[in-house]
Amino acid sequence: MAARYLTDVFTRLMILAPSQSMSRMMTKLTGLLASFAVGILVAAPAFGHHSFAMFDLTKRVTITGVVAEIQWTNPHVWVYVDVPQSGGPPVRWNIEYTSVNHLTRLGMTRNTIKVGETIEFQVNPYGDGAPGGRFQIMKLPNGRFFCDVGAVQQFCAQNNK
Repeated sequence: MAARYLTDVFTRLMILAPSQSMSRMMTKLTGLLASFAVGILVAAPAFGHHSFAMFDLTKRVTITGVVAEIQWTNPHVWVYVDVPQSGGPPVRWNIEYTSVNHLTRLGMTRNTIKVGETIEFQVNPYGDGAPGGRFQIMKLPNGRFFCDVGAVQQFCAQNNK
């Protein structure tokens, strides 16, 4: 498809500017190709940003821990939770949320979660077994649930009555 587009552009250049030398047309075509390549390279990170490959989406893990830190920032909110372990020190879990914009639409604010609170989380864990995961459901100390966008919203609708 790209090759056909470039062929069409080249043909138009030849038709529209027959008096120009072949060298000038090739210079224009090279510039066009370079611009196209730069555009692809600049856009590539945006495609990788929304990958969920790091998470095991076939599993959901429930943890309860004390909130140690909150980063209410875009593109994703992060909550760091110290989860007690039997016979050892707590393990810090990194929980990745969706964007501030999505969380605000769900009714969350930067003050919904507070450092020092004990909160229950359900997450899709990291695929490599590291402590952390993608936010799915959160139960606050007052019993209110917050759910990620998507299918888990039904859980919140049923449990926040």
